[in-house]
Amino acid sequence: MKTLIQCYKGAGQWINSPPGLGDFIRGTSHLHELLANSGVELRVDMSQSGFDQQFVPDAALSFRGDPARIAQAEEYFEDHAALVVRIQAFLQSDETELYVCTNLGAWNRTTLPGGTIAYMRRFLQFQPQIHTAVDQAIPVAQYEVVSIRCGDAFYDAGQTPSHLHFMGHAQRLLETEILPRITHPLVVTSDSYELKYALAQRYGLLYLPHRSQHGAFNQTTLPVAIDLCLLSRSRFNHHINLWATWWSGFSHYTSLIFGIPSLNLRAPEFKGEAINASGELSLA
Repeated sequence: MKTLIQCYKGAGQWINSPPGLGDFIRGTSHLHELLANSGVELRVDMSQSGFDQQFVPDAALSFRGDPARIAQAEEYFEDHAALVVRIQAFLQSDETELYVCTNLGAWNRTTLPGGTIAYMRRFLQFQPQIHTAVDQAIPVAQYEVVSIRCGDAFYDAGQTPSHLHFMGHAQRLLETEILPRITHPLVVTSDSYELKYALAQRYGLLYLPHRSQHGAFNQTTLPVAIDLCLLSRSRFNHHINLWATWWSGFSHYTSLIFGIPSLNLRAPEFKGEAINASGELSLA
């Protein structure tokens, strides 16, 4: 039996910029799809990142590998074709284990195979305290979420750009594209706590009272897992990407996996791209 281990390396172990949890989720989803009927077992190892403490382990897919091999795992974040070549070589070799780190897969996929969805739902089983944190902060049974990504600059060399740089765009999109559409109370989440808090106060939105960041490790993984749980239980997910031209792996792939309709608004044009629960894409 050959085994491919999708790893989330620990802090300081990355050759490339550390990914976010959304990158990891997208890569795992598409590894499962790629390896279907190959005879290779896909396992997931987050033991060095701290994220393993936030999810209920599934004996059939969770893995706790050699820390040295995880640290040396091959990274495939831009050249996905090279990963396919590497997997083909693995299949034809005497190797029994291959450790990789990847965000494999197109960011604008609107559907996933049923088997992949089932696998990812088993992987994304949150610990009870994660659900409790959502329940305590969000006092409604049904809600919608708007997640607002301000960008990696918030975490480069400890910089904290002012949320005011993004406030105008965020307010305009909330007022014209999101608030007129909602049918449930709206929860706001963001990689900028200042932006999240300011919008919650201005528009009377619900929010989780923590700071959450892209590229979290160890003690900073809990807020990220709570945000992901929040999205997974939503009735509708809205995502605003204020700094880049792609849909969010964190928000969009969570919506795909849990069958949640969504709306993506991405820089620079912010055209509403709506995806229903069946994966049909339309301009909102």
